[in-house]
Formats: sequence, structure tokens, C-alpha cells
Amino acid sequence: MKKTNIYQNQSQELLHLFEEAGSGEKLMCVPIDYAKKDHLVMFCNGHGDILRKPFSVKNTPEGVAYIDDQVSRSCRRRGIKKKHVFFGGEDANSFAKNFVSTLRRKGFVVANVNAHDAKKQRVNMQASTDRIDLMGIATMLLNCRANCCPAQSGIYRNLRTLVRHRRRLVAMLTEVKNRVHGIVDELFPGYLNEKKSGIVPFTQSSLYLMQDRFSPKQIRRRRREKLIEILKRFGTSKAEHTAAKLQQYAAKVLHAPVEYVDTMQLSLAQHVKHISCLKESVAQMENEIALNLAQTQGAFLTSVRGIGLVLAAGVTAEIGEVNQQKPLNNLASYSGIVPRVKQTGGLDGKTYTGPVGKRCNRILKDYVVKSAYHLGLHGPQDLMADYKRRDASGQHADFGIGRRYLRMAINLMRTSQVYLPPNLRKDGYTLEERAGYYLMSWPYLKEKWKKIGALEAAFANNRPLGLWRQIVQDIYDIKLKL
Repeated sequence: MKKTNIYQNQSQELLHLFEEAGSGEKLMCVPIDYAKKDHLVMFCNGHGDILRKPFSVKNTPEGVAYIDDQVSRSCRRRGIKKKHVFFGGEDANSFAKNFVSTLRRKGFVVANVNAHDAKKQRVNMQASTDRIDLMGIATMLLNCRANCCPAQSGIYRNLRTLVRHRRRLVAMLTEVKNRVHGIVDELFPGYLNEKKSGIVPFTQSSLYLMQDRFSPKQIRRRRREKLIEILKRFGTSKAEHTAAKLQQYAAKVLHAPVEYVDTMQLSLAQHVKHISCLKESVAQMENEIALNLAQTQGAFLTSVRGIGLVLAAGVTAEIGEVNQQKPLNNLASYSGIVPRVKQTGGLDGKTYTGPVGKRCNRILKDYVVKSAYHLGLHGPQDLMADYKRRDASGQHADFGIGRRYLRMAINLMRTSQVYLPPNLRKDGYTLEERAGYYLMSWPYLKEKWKKIGALEAAFANNRPLGLWRQIVQDIYDIKLKL
């Protein structure tokens, strides 16, 4: 029978250190209050006894060498093994990340504590100083209420950095597009409405026409043949019909006052350059994200219909190494897709269900909810049907399917398996049925990686998807061609 423990939020890494040390006296906890110039550090044992009062450590290579030397000296004096020393502090800002990374490279465990929870552990709730804050951090660490995040190092940290950087670039791109809408609404009203102008907004052809002397008069005076040639060059379908519709519409719109046109055209041209630059940067980031995702177990999430590389990478980057992650219930709470529940009055007391809490990883929540929405529109048949059923019954379909998606994602990453429909997961299937499914789904999976230019990297022999492909070809005697 599986045993359950009431301390479900404790860090497994720190619990393992306590168990391995055997006694609190043979363990050293080093809480740190990070700062830009001087960190505040303290030594204490597993019982909470202060071994060395708080002292300052420079945020420099010399500071790292100094604290390493002091830890070694203190360990020798008290008979503590160096492997039973762990550090911890609140989530490090950018100025402290190199300090933390250097400690990890030296082999130390460095845990993160939640600043909101550490605040509740202070001995004085009315005051806040570095020393008082340090005591709260130490209390959290000794209670093992810390997180040794599996996405804070290695390939998962690189992937998280890339995903979050792309996210900021997309936000910047949206901001610039909104500014362009404001200018175009004066300069050429309705141009960015495909139903009126025939031009798809912010495509290559749309940006090319806006980048130089853009106005209804200029569009109307262009030779039809030249306009058709431009549209064809940038891949516009039905270029003849689009050119005719655009020029006819340009003859009907209101014109901006002549004295303002030159200024607005100059501003618009600079915004168009900015959009082109941001689009190029986003495309490059997506390629790098794909190359990093291909090295992780998260690559298997792309086998689910409706889940592209960006969504798969977003969820993988925030979850981190799945074998080191907390159970599904904790992960669902961490992603902010479970409601708050309040129940009192005994077993028969009424249960009140409230909205989801605000304390969560909002980036992970965004990717999980977007993934659930895409599964409801384009996913496997069973997930699409479940999404519609939940939506029709008044449930929050995005949160419900999001929890199901997290459960499925963890299973795919842990088992190194692609998504399989329900009938091929149960007993009774034949090898021919599975082989047929693999052959049918293979073109969709291959196309996702090919479109972003990472096909060879994803299915290399030393990559998770590449190993899966080799095993499937050997077991089912089929050929999955690249």
C-alpha cells in the first residue's frame, strides 16, 4: 500500500539530504539574502542552531571563493561532509544568477524559496531588515519548503530563456502593429481590413506597399501590371483580383489632410522596418527553440494534433525535467488551472468553489490554456469531444482540458512515447493497428519539424524522437521516411 505524507510541498532534494546526513548536526544550511553588491549569508545546522552569525559576501568571483572556503572550514571543524551542505534564498534576480550558477557548478544544492511564504516566517511581522528576512529564509529551508526547480539549469534553462524571450518579442510585435493600425486608420482607412482592401494584414505584400509613400492616391495611381507583379512576387493568391479590388477601394476612402501625410508616411515607414526586424527575430528564436526542444522529452508533445512546437516548448520549458517535477495535482496548482475550494462544518458541510488563485506560474498557465483551446479546435477526436461536452455543460473547458493535457504530457515525456488514441492504449490492439496509426500520423509530425527547419535535428539518432523512430521501425517493421 502506498504511503502518503502530510508534508507534500516539501522539497524531495532537501529531504534526501536530511536523510543522508542522518542527523541535523551533520547537515549545514546556508541561507542567502541576495543583493546587487553584497549578499547576506548565515550558517546553521539542521536543528536551526546558528553556526555563524550573518556576514556579508561580495557578489564577485572572490566572494564565491570566500564562501566556499568558509563552508569548508566550518565543515571540517564540526565533522560535516561537504555534500551535506545546501544553499538557498529567494528567487534570484538577474544580478545574482551568476553567483547561484557558480555555486551549482561547484556541486552545491541551491534551493529557491517563495518570497511571499518566507515573509510569513519572519520573527517580526512589523519590520523588514536583511537579517530578519534571512531568518525567514532559513526557516523555510530547514522546513524543506523550497523548490529545486528542474527548469533552472541545463538545457531546460536555455529552453526557458528562449521561450520567454520569444514571448517578449511577440508582445513587442503586437504593440508595434497596434501603432500601425492607428496611423493607417488616418492615412488609408480600411487598408488593414482584408474584406475591404483584399490584402491580408501584415503579410510581405502588405508591408511592402506600406513602406514607401503609402497613401490611397499612390495606390490608385500605380500601374495595374506593376501592382500585380508586386503582389505575385510576395506570394499573394489571386493577385489580379486583389490588385483590382485594392485600387477600387482606394478611390472610395477619405484622404488625410495633405499637410500631415508626409509625417505619417515617415512614421509608418519606420514602424514597418521595426515589424520586419521583429518578425525576423521571432523566426530565428523559433528555430533555436525547436533545436533545444528536440533535445528534451518535450519533443513528444508535438505528436499531439493541435500542439505545435511553440506550445510544446512553452509547457516543457516551464515544467522542466519531468522526472524531477512534483505530482500532477501540485503541477496543476502551479499552473493556476485549479479552483480554490473552501469547506467547513464537518463531513456534511457545504463546499464552496471559487475562482482560480492568482499565485501561479502565469506563463505556464498561458501556454496550458492556449494548448487546451487548440486541442478543442484541432486536437484528437476524443479530446475535441470532451472539450465540447465541458463547454456545453457550462464548465470551464480550457481549464478542464488543460488538466487532462498536463496529465497526458507528463505521461508522454516519462514513457518516451508519442500520442496514441484510446483504442490503441488498451489491451487487445494488434501490431498492424499500431503500425497503421504510426504510418498515418507520421506525415503530420514530420511536417511540424520540417516547417521550422529542424527536421534533421529532431530525428537525429541521439535525440528522443530519433530513438523512438528507430525503435518503432524495428518493432513494427515499417519505414518512417524523413
